[in-house]
Amino acid sequence: MTTNPSTPSESTLQAFADMSAALTGFQSSFIRPFLDPVNLSGTFYSFAVSQVGQPRMDALLNTFNNLSNQTPKLTPQQIADTLLETALDAPSLQAQLCQSIVAMWYLGSWYTPGVLGGNGFAPPALQVITSQAYTKSLVWNLAQSHPMGFSPFTFGYWSQEPASLQTFGVDTSNGGGQ
Repeated sequence: MTTNPSTPSESTLQAFADMSAALTGFQSSFIRPFLDPVNLSGTFYSFAVSQVGQPRMDALLNTFNNLSNQTPKLTPQQIADTLLETALDAPSLQAQLCQSIVAMWYLGSWYTPGVLGGNGFAPPALQVITSQAYTKSLVWNLAQSHPMGFSPFTFGYWSQEPASLQTFGVDTSNGGGQ
């Protein structure tokens, strides 16, 4: 049986979602929910592969899998710190790809790995990936808010305290979401 090389397997999408959860500090079940009509994880995975190539994405997922299977078991924060190379002054190409993946999840836009801004400004985004990527980007959950012109909340929601960060999918275990 031949599979379409452009269609990632379920295990690949789950590994990408698990890696993305570690990198972003969100719950994996929030990044890739069981019932997911939007399929952002699939959209983001395919978009990232189209930008950096399958070999580079495969190498990153292999690194993530190796870190995830280490004994003793690493925490998601330790995995993220390793992938993002937070202890190094000059991140590798793989760490720069991880930075772009984090930005993609938080902002719904693609930032070319390694491209820096100037004069204290962020680099320009290459593009907004999809309108749903923007409206469902993680920044709105972290801010316990929604983008202008789009709200999943009912009228009058602003009169109540926002729900906890954990309700919005943030992994608050092990000091996360602080």
